[in-house]
Amino acid sequence: MAGIDYAIIALFMAFLFWAGSVFYRWVGDPDDFYLAGRQLTPFILAATITATNVNLYSFVGQAGVAYEHGISIIWQTWTGNMALVFAGLFVIPILRRLRVRTIPEFLEMRYNSVVRYMVGFLWIFRLSFWLGVVLYTAVIAAQTITGFESFTFWVILFSIITIIYTMLGGMWSVALTDSLQFVFMLAGALIVLPLVMSAVGWWPGLVEKLPALHLELVPKTGDYNWKFVLAIWIIGIQWACVDQGLLQRAFGGVNTKAVAKGLVLAGIVTTPFALLWNIPGLAAQVIKPGLENADQAIPYILSTYLPPVVLGFVFCGLLAAQMSTISSNLNAVATMFTNDIYGRIFNRQASKQDILKTARIMTIFTGIFMMGFTYLVPVLGGAVDAYLTIVSIMDMPLFVVAIFYGLLWKRTTWQGAVAGYLAGALAGGLARFGAGLDNNTSTFFSAGAALLICPIVTWITSGVNSEKVGKIWAMKSASEEEKGLSVVYNIIPQSIGGRIFLFTLFGGLALFLTGIFISAMDWPHAGYYCVAGMVIYFLSGLARLKFD
Repeated sequence: MAGIDYAIIALFMAFLFWAGSVFYRWVGDPDDFYLAGRQLTPFILAATITATNVNLYSFVGQAGVAYEHGISIIWQTWTGNMALVFAGLFVIPILRRLRVRTIPEFLEMRYNSVVRYMVGFLWIFRLSFWLGVVLYTAVIAAQTITGFESFTFWVILFSIITIIYTMLGGMWSVALTDSLQFVFMLAGALIVLPLVMSAVGWWPGLVEKLPALHLELVPKTGDYNWKFVLAIWIIGIQWACVDQGLLQRAFGGVNTKAVAKGLVLAGIVTTPFALLWNIPGLAAQVIKPGLENADQAIPYILSTYLPPVVLGFVFCGLLAAQMSTISSNLNAVATMFTNDIYGRIFNRQASKQDILKTARIMTIFTGIFMMGFTYLVPVLGGAVDAYLTIVSIMDMPLFVVAIFYGLLWKRTTWQGAVAGYLAGALAGGLARFGAGLDNNTSTFFSAGAALLICPIVTWITSGVNSEKVGKIWAMKSASEEEKGLSVVYNIIPQSIGGRIFLFTLFGGLALFLTGIFISAMDWPHAGYYCVAGMVIYFLSGLARLKFD
């Protein structure tokens, strides 16, 4: 990396400091810090969600898996995008109408404070661990691209910059700088793709030089086979419905219709982006086979093929994507702590300024946790394995008790929710670390245990507050906030056109799942069925928004 590249990076980091100081003056209320005053439009929502989801975890972690195992890792992004459409159409509008800030807050509305505190405490550490994974990928990229290999130096540098501008500007800083970072990120990715493809002879050369298994979209065998695609689709749904970093953006939407549009657009827009890091990961296998650490594939490509100045701007784009993800999750943890723990346990009489000050302090402490967890990622097998391990254990049970039973079964009790969550997390942990099973199988164990134990405990306990549950069920149609608006978003569309497109959306989903299962039977071209189903699903979801 040349001196001009370092200068470009230094200017970019200075810009982030400046952005945080500018937005600091915009933050006078906790809702400004947490949710940008609930004023985000559909396109700002789509841009900021996309910028958060496309990061160095993708360019380093997923590209590294593509390098080592093949293209099927692309479904981690694609099924996540399908889940964004599902959540935007059916789940998040309900939570937005409730005007909650966090999933634990919703859990108290649905169950009681016991469930809220339990999940709030656990998820502060869970999100901090995810931040460690994200930071780790930034450090790996910086080490390889710059040649300066001090792990601790890069951990401290990236942490300090992101903590400061997030602490100052809150969600305004996160959302508006995300939109700018999105441009950097896209430009960098579009520069890299043609360079590496020309080096391997474009697509025909890549196909000729790679093993056939590397190019199977849904392989029957291997670590990232049809079971992985099925498991990651299930994981994607829970992520889009309960992930605090994502939901905090959605809750900042100006109204329910904006939330639905923002999530659907984000899911569709992000889909072609997955090619921008997975295909270079495949190309790196041809260009530089035998890397000891597969996470170094894309950083190696960048440092080898990009000339000065271009390398500096591309690296800024990658850093932009990474810091976007870190800042959003720092903000999410600060929100969760102040909203669900500090204001409920430690200081019930806290003023708005007390809460705002505590949120900023918690941003700093979360950053410290993030730095510590970064050193655990290599022990768990790298970025992708570390992330999937924690998701398979902690995330699936939360989705089961919060969304599946919480929004679909009025009878579910708080005791059932607590038992289901703990049983699912325990089963996932034992499957992964006790029995040594892979993450795909651990996901099924954690989800299955929660699905089984929650209703069993519910049937032998009581304690459902019918009035509380009734208020939540009422949000499936409309809220007081929406009364008087010219357009009210209906989860089940009232028009014939809306119902037709809703029907075709589920038809596309059925075709996608058919592709997964026929892959298990070794049918040829099964992956194309999955892709066709996904495209129908996306187009139907977008069209459904035109009708109410």
